[in-house]
Amino acid sequence: MSRLREQARAVLASGPPPLTPAEWERGRYVLTCFMDDLTDTPPADRYEQLSLADFTLREAAHLLIAHHGGWTGVGKWLPRRLLSADPVRGKDLLQGHQAVAELADPTPLVAAAAHVLDVLGGPLREGYTQRWHA
Repeated sequence: MSRLREQARAVLASGPPPLTPAEWERGRYVLTCFMDDLTDTPPADRYEQLSLADFTLREAAHLLIAHHGGWTGVGKWLPRRLLSADPVRGKDLLQGHQAVAELADPTPLVAAAAHVLDVLGGPLREGYTQRWHA
């Protein structure tokens, strides 16, 4: 049991496998789409705005945590992992999400997600095609 525990600790300490180039590209494209949709959604469409804010936060967090070689999380672990991986950008994303929830203002979240994209090569719109494998 002791040997298995040490092996598990070693696996966790080494971090997850890095994203493939296709996964990075897809993530950049998806985050760009969420940001564009969030920017274009009128504040009166609160359900859509809140849904898009959630997707934007999760995709940006996933990419930022992966950029730093960390394990991602869900629920209460998402903000914990995000702040652990990148305290400054992580806090900006979380505060941006809070601004959408409390003030119906997507501007801080869109700006924070754009900063994440800047680290990863910028937004991806035109020319992206997803490759399907059978």
